[in-house]
Amino acid sequence: MPESNETWVQLVRFFEPRLAKPIFGENRLTRNTDLYHDLDMEPDEIEQVLREWATAFDVDMSAFDLGHYYPASELNRKDFFVTLLKVPFSKRARETLGGWQLTLGMLEDAMRSGKWVI
Repeated sequence: MPESNETWVQLVRFFEPRLAKPIFGENRLTRNTDLYHDLDMEPDEIEQVLREWATAFDVDMSAFDLGHYYPASELNRKDFFVTLLKVPFSKRARETLGGWQLTLGMLEDAMRSGKWVI
């Protein structure tokens, strides 16, 4: 397996061409960079990029569930709005809309282990 820093460099090289260039400066990718919140990737785009990433770096993604990280992506329009109305009163609704972070650091860990374990 590649060393941690080498793994990180490979990951950044994979993602940089897929990101929009900022108007000023450069993309600042860190291990805490979240694909959805920081990189403005939609769940369907994340799913596609992760397929390409897993193939490129031979990562077993059989344990990965995108719905765990972005549960709202599995809701139809009606259920989404009902959940949105429940947000002030329901922790579950807030978790459904907020999801969980999916960071570049998690991808780096999976590259080192060869499988998704988070």
